[in-house]
Amino acid sequence: MSEEGFILTQGVDADITGVRSAYTTTEGGYRAVMSAEKLLPAAKELVGLLDEPVFFFLELPESDDEEDGEYGVYYLDNCTLPVAQAILERYGELLTQDGITRFGFGSHTTEEEVYFTDYQMADIYCPGNTAAAKVLEKAGLERTDSLVTLWDNISEDAPGICMRVELNGETTADIVENLRGEGMYKADNS
Repeated sequence: MSEEGFILTQGVDADITGVRSAYTTTEGGYRAVMSAEKLLPAAKELVGLLDEPVFFFLELPESDDEEDGEYGVYYLDNCTLPVAQAILERYGELLTQDGITRFGFGSHTTEEEVYFTDYQMADIYCPGNTAAAKVLEKAGLERTDSLVTLWDNISEDAPGICMRVELNGETTADIVENLRGEGMYKADNS
């Protein structure tokens, strides 16, 4: 743990020197890095800002060799906000603790999107919407012009590691199977 109290998720091992929960503005919204305990509460609040209907998406490694960089993308379309919140209630801990899964939610009507990526980062695409900044500040993230992320500390001498996590006998791959009956499908990459 760093002096600012930055905590790694179960699925991430990296040098946290100089990293703190913070966000910066981008051309389309915000980019954030969050300590483990802030990820799920922030996700729930940010998803609540999206206009219905929303979609849920998961990016999972295509092979057991997670280092090959090939991801399959899975979608569950036309969700209400209560359904999106139910997904986070049921799977949020697993999604935020897993180091190799990327996930998010987006609005079918406004194109706004919340995307949680590698090394405890989030990209919030919401041009002109300042409500997301208020959510990030409420979650305890500091606004900065020079965001320091875990990626900044990764080098040959200090490699970062992202790992698959199993919680209560489930992995993120089980989410796809569990939601297939609700309409979750794999995107066609062609």
